[in-house]
Parts: sequence; C-alpha cells; structure tokens
Amino acid sequence: MILTVTPNPCVDKTLFTGPIELGAKIRAPRCTCIAGGKGCNVSRAIKAMGGDTVAMVLVGGPTGRHVVDMLEKQDGVPTVPVWVDGFTRTITTVLEEPPHRQTAFFEPGPVTTEVERGRFLELFRETVTQAELVTLNGSAPDPTLDTLYRDLLDIAHACKVPVILDAYGTIFAKALERGPFMVKPNVEELEQFLGEHVDTREQQWRAVDRLRGGGIELVVLSLGAEGALVASKEGCFHARPPRIEEVNPVGSGDALVAGFALGVTQRKNLTDTIRLGVAMGTANAITWDIGSFTRHQVEALIPEVQLIARPV
Repeated sequence: MILTVTPNPCVDKTLFTGPIELGAKIRAPRCTCIAGGKGCNVSRAIKAMGGDTVAMVLVGGPTGRHVVDMLEKQDGVPTVPVWVDGFTRTITTVLEEPPHRQTAFFEPGPVTTEVERGRFLELFRETVTQAELVTLNGSAPDPTLDTLYRDLLDIAHACKVPVILDAYGTIFAKALERGPFMVKPNVEELEQFLGEHVDTREQQWRAVDRLRGGGIELVVLSLGAEGALVASKEGCFHARPPRIEEVNPVGSGDALVAGFALGVTQRKNLTDTIRLGVAMGTANAITWDIGSFTRHQVEALIPEVQLIARPV
C-alpha cells in the first residue's frame, strides 16, 4: 500500500463559463468538483493504474467531509482523516471558453492546534506500519505545521518505510534535514529553496547534484512540458515526454510522483520507473480532471518517453 499525506487538501471546483464581464452575475452551465490537494491527486492517479493506496488528509467542517466522501465514494480511495476545528479550504477555478483563460481563487486552510498536530502524528504512526512507501505532498495550512514532514520522516525512518517528498517552502527545507528517499521539486520550487536562478540545463544539473549530496537517493526535477531530470546512483537522465495536445497540465507533477511511487513499490528498474512516471504525467495533461486518465492511455505513452543520458 502507498500512503499519501495531504495536510492541506481542498474541495477543487471548476466552473466552465463563456467570457466573463467583471461585476456581472455569471451563470456556469457546467461545473466539476473533485477532492483536491497534491496527495489526493497522487492517490487518484495510483488508483487509476490499479494500485493500492490510502489517503491521509487533515480535514475540517462540511468541506472536509466533502473531501473525504469524494475520495472514498467517487474515487474509491480509502482515507485516514485527521479532523480539526475550522474548515477545509475550497479552490474555485473559473475557466472561460473562449478565450480558454483560467482564474483561480484559493481560500485559506484551517489553523491547527498542538493537540490536533499530535493526533496527526499518532494516526500516521499507526498507519505507516501498513505502508510500503509514503508520499508527503504539498503545503501546510498554517506555519505551526512547518515541521510536520520532518516529524513524519522520523517516524517513517523508524519503521523503515521510504518517503517521497513533494513540497515547497519552509516545510520542504525542514524535511530535507531528515533525508527523504526521493524529492520532486519543480524549477520554481528549487530556485526558491536555493535562493538562486537555475535557468540553464547545466545549472539545473548542478542543483540536482546539490540535493543528492545531501543524502537523497533519487532526485526528480520536474521541467513541465520538457519532462524531468532524474538522478540516482543507477544513472542520470533527461526524460522527455511524448508530444501531445495539452488539455490541462494541473496535477501532472502529482501523476509523475504516483508513477515513481508505483515503480519503486513494484521493484521496477530506474529507467522503467522513469518511463512510467513521465507517461502518467503526460496522460494526466490530456484530460481535464486530475487523475482521470486510464491505464490504457499510460501504457500507450510509455514507449514514447525518451531517456537521454546526462552528458559527461
């Protein structure tokens, strides 16, 4: 089982409209709603491939109940909810068709107490023993949880369960101190962490080397439509995705994480794991709802992923 952890999930709603006039009453003829947040997306992508996953989510109020219900009933993903006072946030995206313009509104997440944080750690301690691998995903709802991933890594290490870290900001920096098995920043997140630009491919490879030098076994630097740079003791590659007609790239990084998680737990070699991850990220981008691709779509894309060895 792959355990995903999302401390800041959301009700992810999309309203499809025509061109918007500010200040007017807008009627949306179509609306979609899914359980959002990076770990929820990872679990959904794993489920799409027939994998076994459980989603641990910090949730509160009726919106939190909605997130849990959507994961369990809509996506078929079992959950470990950590209930807190306050309300799980809603993210509302307005998509104007035409001109295919997106505007997103992000609500704040709940503020947590020390007791709630302790409950999160305790539930994780109980659940992680059943997991083959853990993914820690996304942001924290408030600064009191900035050490959460670091603490979860301590627990996972004690249970000898590998951890994939996909986060940014302070919670990412503090977690790196504990040496996760794998990290997956994108370029913007890596620049924020390093405090410098990594514009060229040479700069990006050097930045990847710095992360690996900190004791991380597998570094995956997401390059969006250009694929990913992947480095481990088994080799270093630039993985280029197949060319597609992109529909919605949101969540493709999460699908990539799901692919790597599946590859690791299925004991695939590095190159097969890379191809699976990049193919899943690509398949996600050709559908609107995050993680709504099919296994058949992914399998058709795997042979088209190009792996280019890092220049010596």
